Amino acid sequence: MNVPRYTEGIPAIDHHSHAGYVRPGQPVTGVDHYLLEVAHGHVEGRVPHADYQRYMSLHESGDETGAHRLAVELGIPDLIRESRTFQQTSVHAVALREGCEALYGPVPSDRIDEVSRHARQTDPAGLYDRALLLSGTSAVLTDIPEIDSEVWPHERYKPIARIDPYLYPFGHPRWEGRGTDAPRFRRIFWRILQRQLEIAGTSLPTTLSEYTDFVLSSLARRRDAGFVGLKIASAYVRSLDFVRTDHATAEAAWHTLRTGADQPFDGREGEADLEPAAHKALADHLAYAIAEWAVAAGLPMQIHTGFGHTEPGLRISTANPLLLEEFLGDPALNTLRVVLIHGGYPYSSNLAALAQMHGNVRLDFSWMPYLHHHAVVRVLEEWLELLPADRVLFGTDTGSPELHVSATARSRTALDRVLHAGVTDRLWTVGQATWLAERVLHRNLCDVYGIDL
Repeated sequence: MNVPRYTEGIPAIDHHSHAGYVRPGQPVTGVDHYLLEVAHGHVEGRVPHADYQRYMSLHESGDETGAHRLAVELGIPDLIRESRTFQQTSVHAVALREGCEALYGPVPSDRIDEVSRHARQTDPAGLYDRALLLSGTSAVLTDIPEIDSEVWPHERYKPIARIDPYLYPFGHPRWEGRGTDAPRFRRIFWRILQRQLEIAGTSLPTTLSEYTDFVLSSLARRRDAGFVGLKIASAYVRSLDFVRTDHATAEAAWHTLRTGADQPFDGREGEADLEPAAHKALADHLAYAIAEWAVAAGLPMQIHTGFGHTEPGLRISTANPLLLEEFLGDPALNTLRVVLIHGGYPYSSNLAALAQMHGNVRLDFSWMPYLHHHAVVRVLEEWLELLPADRVLFGTDTGSPELHVSATARSRTALDRVLHAGVTDRLWTVGQATWLAERVLHRNLCDVYGIDL
């Protein structure tokens, strides 16, 4: 079928990226890293829980000698090879190959990791610039704790700040679940909080009021440094059920958590016997305080919804966007510009219902273009048929320049298919289809964030 290219020549802005982000303490890796991340879920489901936790602890601490010794003992190399074989038919693996070919040409498969790692080590920003040029992308919004605006200019790389590090000043209750993904997010949140305290030249305040003042001044500093929006990624560590909590309850929770820890929190899981109800109450109170500040500051807020990485940790049921109804329905937040991200899979229809019911809510389908083929078309059909034209945003959700290229190409192809079907079925005129392509690829984002191409 010859599908008209409604998206051709229309520049894109990526609503959700991780360009420029390298995990603290982790070496620069090539594209094999993305396949290995998926393989961890395969491995976790096939070795004893305690052994897997021990292996990942060694791996993440940088003790590769110890990790390799234990991996051989547990048969993990064979499991990783098995996973890579099974992955090769997934859209993720196909998209990764497509992006590599676009950026590096016909490089033999056994050299792709080496070539991609070398490109990252020698000129990471230049590599991503080339990915943007190849994909017709003018700029990305990048979810990143800090970014060097000289290396990664803000006209192309516009940072987004997670609020999650501020929500958990005393850490988390003990982790008793499977996998290491949720604990990794806990560590990331903790490190970012410590860095923001360091930048402010202070230690953790002793009172909730002082701490709230620190949080809001830290966010104001980041806004003034060029951050254009906020993000909640807390579905990786807790439920999306954020409930407005009054100051007195939050004060009591602060006191309980501050005095109840069995040792000072240092970023390790199982560090303290924190009372779960107090932990949630304090985080809920801080989330609303930050959201109200965002309304006054004019900063949009992204919220992670739906499933997460392939390794257990995030609970899909507690990442259901319908759990956000109280937060989204709060009268004080009615003008907070919210973008529910990742397509909310498998809750994509729930996202559409929330956006239909709340005029300040938009949706992006980042992550989906390099994980799905037919599903992203079905989601775009549903969203564009139901919602006003200002509600849907394009995004990729990747720090990989290879996946950025392929995800953008796949997004354009999916959008072209949906628009062509709509024109064929007389839902839209050709002019409206072209207008919708522009709205989705960049105009809606520009309106939400108050930026220009």
